Amino acid sequence: MGFRRGLGNLLAVLLPLLGVGCADAGPVATGVLYNLTCPAPPAGCGSLAAGTCLGTGGLREILAINGEVSCDGETPVIAICEGTRRSDGGLLLTLVASVGDRFAFELRGATVDSDGSMVSGACELTIIEDQLSYGGNVGACGAEPPSMDQPCQISNVVLGGADISFDVECEALLSNVTEKAFDVGGPNGEPATIRFARCTGF
Repeated sequence: MGFRRGLGNLLAVLLPLLGVGCADAGPVATGVLYNLTCPAPPAGCGSLAAGTCLGTGGLREILAINGEVSCDGETPVIAICEGTRRSDGGLLLTLVASVGDRFAFELRGATVDSDGSMVSGACELTIIEDQLSYGGNVGACGAEPPSMDQPCQISNVVLGGADISFDVECEALLSNVTEKAFDVGGPNGEPATIRFARCTGF
């Protein structure tokens, strides 16, 4: 399951929703495509699921509409995209794309301005791989390049109507259970591009 196929699936999910206004009701759609790789030493490498229809190796695709049955034919996809407008005009984000309790991408506490620039805050990114959480309270995110204190960078945020897209890159995103880690990026070493459509509160 390569990048080209993933991009095609992503467009198939999201293109019908383009141009839909905020007032139009409808389920949230996710275009979540990322790749998990081993971090540089001294961090140890996390454990990938032995097998999943979401992708081969460390590639994971959650390209679906909220409530839709995932590629395993059984587990529904949970897609959440909510914004809370702050008094200063910033938009506080809660984004979730999950397949049961085995796999998930979550971004919580990130705040962006109307022009898409990141505002410092309690941004946390979580990846769940085979029921094990990486990041969360040790997955700080922000606009700066990845570092020990802030392993995940959020960049190129684009807000359009009820839709959002952004790039994600993480270095040594740790599990506070095993103290192992993953780097998170795109299929070819570039940052991962994440998209949500039909969000609420935007």
